[in-house]
Amino acid sequence: MKPTFTQRFTDWLKLARIGNTAIIGFSSIVGLIVGGYGSLNNEYYRLILVGLVPALIGAGGNIVNDYFDRFIDAVNKPWRPIPSGRINARTALIVSILLMVIGVLLSILLDYYCFLVAVIASILLFEYSRWIKKTGFPGNIVIALLSLLSILFGGLASPNPSASLLPGLYAFLIILGREVFKGIEDLEGDKKYNVKTLAVVAGPKIAFLFGSTLLLIVVIISPIPYLFYKYNIYYLLTALIGVDLPVITSILLVAHDYKHAWRATRILKIPLFTGLLAFLIGVL
Repeated sequence: MKPTFTQRFTDWLKLARIGNTAIIGFSSIVGLIVGGYGSLNNEYYRLILVGLVPALIGAGGNIVNDYFDRFIDAVNKPWRPIPSGRINARTALIVSILLMVIGVLLSILLDYYCFLVAVIASILLFEYSRWIKKTGFPGNIVIALLSLLSILFGGLASPNPSASLLPGLYAFLIILGREVFKGIEDLEGDKKYNVKTLAVVAGPKIAFLFGSTLLLIVVIISPIPYLFYKYNIYYLLTALIGVDLPVITSILLVAHDYKHAWRATRILKIPLFTGLLAFLIGVL
């Protein structure tokens, strides 16, 4: 039976991972606001573009990821839109490239440096899906770097771009730590397919120590914006409860038993959002 328009639309949303795409756009808006958007005399077009451009590029990156994973997904996730045949693979590739190109072109309306970041992010997303993710730990670094770039993109559109570096650092450390823990979670499968994660190359103990160190740095530096950068008390409370607490919980879980790494990586999704929220409400 031919799928309805609603079913096709839903499949494209799944392919673009709309929730993930929204968070990418939100992270760029946070970068803009902490950089002093309030002093830009209500330039709403800038706020819209800062959220829209990374979301378009991120959606394109998510779709192209499914394109390159279509043969693996045909075995592991046959219900996904491409391997199920509901969306043509070539069409998905064309749409993904179009979304990234549109995002890059729109970034020109903001700033030359925003354009440069958009180009770099688009290339990294495409190459990550094509081959970098198969390298293991270097792929983890690319994912963390892309999260930093999404926040920096918004900062570069603001009067004070350097203000976005601190939330960008938070995102980089949390995501890289989570990716390292995910390598512990997927250890056996990665060994089988020769994916060179840190857990595979150096062992789960070294991976745990490295990932925990990255995450503990986040906890240690979390008071800095409140103590030295005039962020309000609401930032501190949100950071302590929404970031530090789940981070410490995830570390303790993995320390108790490496088999709990899967649970820790789920918990670490929480500070990815609440960390952004803390910076946002901290300057309002």
